Amino acid sequence: MRNVILLTVSAVLLMAAYNPNDAERARWTMGDMQSWKICFAAYKQDHGAYPEVSSAEGAKALFEPKYVQKLPMHDAWGNDYGVKSNPNGYQVVSAGADGKFDPSSWKTAGKQSSYDADAVATDEGRWLTRFWEIK
Repeated sequence: MRNVILLTVSAVLLMAAYNPNDAERARWTMGDMQSWKICFAAYKQDHGAYPEVSSAEGAKALFEPKYVQKLPMHDAWGNDYGVKSNPNGYQVVSAGADGKFDPSSWKTAGKQSSYDADAVATDEGRWLTRFWEIK
């Protein structure tokens, strides 16, 4: 019994001490953003167009639980996702490690070398439009 208690306490302490680095947070966030892309694609398949939403909460109301059990509302740094869509397209944005959105950068596609840069998922292509290079 004592060994079980010691193992349980050790596991709790290890979990509490775990602090993921930015590369791990970026991987997690990019995976969540793929979930967003899947939800938008499924909605369009069912309705013939993307929904008209201006927030993550608005999209959540349409997507849960039909397209996903629990939609990720925050990136791995704890920041809210920026979400907007209209019948022709959508945009899901993570502000990155610094938590500051930079809309002027969203048109620049491809790998970003800084985790402070925003990541962007759109209806264009199979992967994220703007994403972090995992170091």
